[in-house]
Amino acid sequence: MKFLSIIVTTLALGACTTPQQAQSEAGAPPELPGDCGAGAVAGLVGKPFSAALEAEAKRRTSARTIRAIRPGTAVTMDFQPNRLNIDIDEKNVVTGFRCG
Repeated sequence: MKFLSIIVTTLALGACTTPQQAQSEAGAPPELPGDCGAGAVAGLVGKPFSAALEAEAKRRTSARTIRAIRPGTAVTMDFQPNRLNIDIDEKNVVTGFRCG
């Protein structure tokens, strides 16, 4: 019975910790919403999308992942603050950058 109460107490205390707190306690800095650095690549808007532009965008920002979004592309609605979304129009021209 004592073992069961220890497990219940441990689970209850763990439920009081947010993912950011747990990550911060693990030594990694907490991530803030919109913290991918999209503003650093604003100068690339209006340029044709290419693998080189994608690599440059990743180099200039703190994004861990890049997602190119073209018209009609199905995308998930999950928000990942360290992901850089590159919006591309039907002519393959970059129309914007945003975190998420």
